[in-house]
Amino acid sequence: MTATAHALVAGAIASKFADPLTASGLSLISHYIMDSIPHWDFGTNWRLRPKTVTGTLAIGETLFGIALAFWLFSKSAPALTLAACIFASLLPDWIETPWYIFFASAKKKEPSGRAGFVEKLSYRIYKIQNDFHAKAQLPFGLITQVVTVGFFLYLLK
Repeated sequence: MTATAHALVAGAIASKFADPLTASGLSLISHYIMDSIPHWDFGTNWRLRPKTVTGTLAIGETLFGIALAFWLFSKSAPALTLAACIFASLLPDWIETPWYIFFASAKKKEPSGRAGFVEKLSYRIYKIQNDFHAKAQLPFGLITQVVTVGFFLYLLK
């Protein structure tokens, strides 16, 4: 899912649950549930374009998603709870980023036998997160994402 999708659901969770620990825990769990639904995001087909393009798009979209969630939910959720929920909902994607940035490439899909500890650890973290991903191409992957977010927003209203 895009960062915007995760942030919007996290905002709805923050609005529904007063306890920041409960709300942020649910936001973290929601990330994995949402990613298990076939979806498109900026990581889909990343090997077909330069990393700088993917990174720029992902950073821009993440900032947009955070801003949108704050704009939509700041009146119905405490700022600290909202921030904690958004952070928790985006954390799984952020912790897999070192593999993409420093080690992966269009041709390199896993560490070599000579890889160092940091590279192997980065790959393991990436694999755990990636095992939850169900990727889909456009337009289907965007449609499923909109429906998923809509479902969660309806459920949490």
